[in-house]
Amino acid sequence: MRKIIFILISAFCLLLISYVQPGKIFIQKEKSNDLDQIMKRGSLVVATSNNPSDYFLFKGEPLGFQLEMLEDLGNYLGLKIEAVVCKNPGEITELLRTGQCDMIASSWNLSKGISNFSVTSVPLLNTDMLLVQRIPEKGSGKTLVKKMDDLIGRTVYVPGMSKQADIMEQFSHKCGNNVQVVEMPQYSQEKLVDLVASGTLDYTICNSVLAETYKNNFPSLDFSSVIENAEPISWMLSKSNPRLIDKINGWLSDYKASTRYSMLLDKYFNQQNKWAVMQNRYAAYRENKISIYDDLLRKYSKQINWDWRLLASLIYQESRFSPRVKSNRGAFGLMQMMPSTQQYFGVDSTASPEQQICAGVRYIKFLNNHFAISIPDSKERVNFILASYNIGPGHIVDAQKLATKIGKNPGIWFRNVDSCLLSKSDPKQYNDPLVQFGYCSGIETYKFVKEITDRYQQYRNVVAER
Repeated sequence: MRKIIFILISAFCLLLISYVQPGKIFIQKEKSNDLDQIMKRGSLVVATSNNPSDYFLFKGEPLGFQLEMLEDLGNYLGLKIEAVVCKNPGEITELLRTGQCDMIASSWNLSKGISNFSVTSVPLLNTDMLLVQRIPEKGSGKTLVKKMDDLIGRTVYVPGMSKQADIMEQFSHKCGNNVQVVEMPQYSQEKLVDLVASGTLDYTICNSVLAETYKNNFPSLDFSSVIENAEPISWMLSKSNPRLIDKINGWLSDYKASTRYSMLLDKYFNQQNKWAVMQNRYAAYRENKISIYDDLLRKYSKQINWDWRLLASLIYQESRFSPRVKSNRGAFGLMQMMPSTQQYFGVDSTASPEQQICAGVRYIKFLNNHFAISIPDSKERVNFILASYNIGPGHIVDAQKLATKIGKNPGIWFRNVDSCLLSKSDPKQYNDPLVQFGYCSGIETYKFVKEITDRYQQYRNVVAER
């Protein structure tokens, strides 16, 4: 009997297989879609570069031509932008090749080899490739290199996996390999410019966009010799993401005709304006710091086991690092503590910046102890501390109770307790017998936590923990 059943089952399977085309798998996996997966994830992972054009900090605020465009794109797509900052073209290329990012947004010109697995977006802007060299000292008898042929017999250092490497390798081959091209895979374009300025190297090549950010800070360097014209800067996306490519190109085509795009070009690249940030952005980028209080933040953050960059993000949110600012509600100083809270922790409006930070940290420690039992996960607890810092712990405890009542997790902030805090503007919710502290709008606190945590991630991208 078992043998007969086995024969019948085998015959049935063969019958099914006969309807399947050769090379196809009969049981199809659920089809995946690049854009659908990204939308489900809720974030677009973008590899970028930390330089004075793309992504840098100025007085604690993340800025950059690429960054601001990405934020606008994120708003259009309804996605959070997750920036991954890379050290050199090789690293940024590898992230896209291996699928660890969805796209590249950088002013680095990448090697043509990346076209094997990627496509470029609508061009953002065009650049020229410029030779970077030291200006000869008077009386030295040396002259500037003005054209490519003048490089014969010399050595040019270029970033690895870069368009500069492609250009110079092609020229060297054309002139009988009489130009030595040295790829520096671990070095960014910025580092190579630095090494030319210090006299360690004689020549490198960078694009005109980045050159504009260096000129005022490297007066000993010359950027006037054009090696190659009209190299576009574009976003790069994986060939496996066709719908995302179409979506972004459609948006870019409209965006480039907008007033917003013109404003960004003027803000970052207008030679006439030299916007105030442009005078300082390279210096700010090189300092690798967030504020003048970084050392104090490192010192006091240890008392609460916080990353000092998280504390910096909180202070930026509260006061933009201004120790004398006063809100219309009476909150004062770097930490924007209310007068009653200041008095409890022993400070007033005459307190020094260090005393203000110390008092704020003591308040954070108080809030940490308040939630230590109900929120055992220390990382998750940070969100509740931030929310309480903004609106007070009473409203947050109310929101936890409401979360428990409707089956949400009272120990998780995002998409759980935060939504219940927002619901406290509804009379049905703030009149619930569980609620002790009544009405609150919650929206300011919701944004407060999100903006601080998002900025903290940006600080981590740009500034070392040390």
